[in-house]
Amino acid sequence: MSPGSLKIISGGQTGADRAALDFALARGIPHGGWCPQGRLAEDGPIAPRYQLTETPSPDYDERTEWNVRDSDGTVVFSVASELTGGSRRTVDLAQKHGKPLLHLFPESGPPSPEHALIAFLREHRIQVLNVAGPRASVEPGVADFVSDILCKTWHLAEVEGLVQPTKIETERLVLRPLVPDDAPVMARLAGRREIADTMVSIPHPFSELQAREWIIARTTRSKGREMFFAITHKGDGCLVGTIGLREIDPEHSQAEMGFWIGVEWWGRGYGTEATRSVVRFAFERLGLNRVAAHHMVRNPASGRVLENIGMKPEGLLRQRVRKWEVFEDVVLCAILRAEWAGTAPHDRS
Repeated sequence: MSPGSLKIISGGQTGADRAALDFALARGIPHGGWCPQGRLAEDGPIAPRYQLTETPSPDYDERTEWNVRDSDGTVVFSVASELTGGSRRTVDLAQKHGKPLLHLFPESGPPSPEHALIAFLREHRIQVLNVAGPRASVEPGVADFVSDILCKTWHLAEVEGLVQPTKIETERLVLRPLVPDDAPVMARLAGRREIADTMVSIPHPFSELQAREWIIARTTRSKGREMFFAITHKGDGCLVGTIGLREIDPEHSQAEMGFWIGVEWWGRGYGTEATRSVVRFAFERLGLNRVAAHHMVRNPASGRVLENIGMKPEGLLRQRVRKWEVFEDVVLCAILRAEWAGTAPHDRS
């Protein structure tokens, strides 16, 4: 399981299924799953906002089995300690397909349900999680239980770096996980020579295919050591740049930050606003002690951004990188948790 990689699937029925899908929708987490032909549920056809695929038949068992089959593991929520009906059938199908399964109910601890779920995700390296449980007419309180445990679990997963946070909000910006659909705009913005000129990891020209591959590499192959965000306008969601933490090192409690802002958005303070929020996230949510950043000597604008957020220059790395066959001097900057504490504005994340 790597940051930003978890997908939640479910069958769309009222109760546990619907609560899981609503949780995913509210937080921008990828979701999906199989539902019966006709999008059947006890309260009528399942709304189109839930990105579910219909099975060939209206059989609920087929839907249940396909969700178990197509996931890396299933968690069954219930209020009662004993499972019946379709929930019991889910357990049988998980055993049939040899898939990991966890049953959570309010008195199922210790450990607490959220800690049990975190351990389950980590142990089985879950990328696609199937959420199942009773419908609302059978257990009216199950939806609240699912929502509560998923919220607590997600917070723990963010703190432990198991998943990337769904978003970080500032006064004018929303930082959200990068997705492959960002590739066309990213290619246009980062494809400008002015951006590639001081970014070692971005070539010029920069095609849409290259942008897509760049995003996929940083969101699915990070092994918990990288987090990358799209920097977007809060109002219209327009992409204005990217920012990320790489070489996240829990042992030494440090990471390196990198960012770029599209040329058309220069001079508006977006770089300062985005970097400040990510530094705050690194200290408050990841519990790091040090965040570093580099900038080429001939890129003083980035240096000013880092200075604005409290980073201090720590040294000159002579001819540290090569860009377009020219060796470039690089300035190393960093900020420590103790230096940052109490100085940053309280953005919401």
